[in-house]
Amino acid sequence: MKKSEESKARKLFEKTKQRAGTLIQNPAKTKQIIEQAQEKSEERQGPLSKVWNELQLMFQMVRDWVKGDYQKAPKGSIVAIFGGVLYFVMPLDAIPDFIPVAGLIDDVYIINLVIKQVNSDLQTYKRWLAKEPNKKHQPLNN
Repeated sequence: MKKSEESKARKLFEKTKQRAGTLIQNPAKTKQIIEQAQEKSEERQGPLSKVWNELQLMFQMVRDWVKGDYQKAPKGSIVAIFGGVLYFVMPLDAIPDFIPVAGLIDDVYIINLVIKQVNSDLQTYKRWLAKEPNKKHQPLNN
């Protein structure tokens, strides 16, 4: 990815994080966006293979946080994750998604950026999931 595209992607991501901070307070809208992102990720699983597991974990973490099942993550981490999810579902971002394969390069870049920012919170959530027998086998779309 070119430096100019990285810069554009980061600026757009900052805007989506601001929007995420507001939207995260609306559980129904948050769930709808997570479901949309889940569908998009499943359609494009191949190009997302390097971030697939973490992306699915982030979807589930936001769902559990919004439902009130998991509250250990700081709100800032949830907002960053949800901002990354919003960026992912935006069709027109730094590299428009209608461009085959290349359209996901900026999405993967932002997802990786979020993973780096919230990695310790993701690991804590993963450990929590492992201790929660009812959560471990639950489908992500619940």
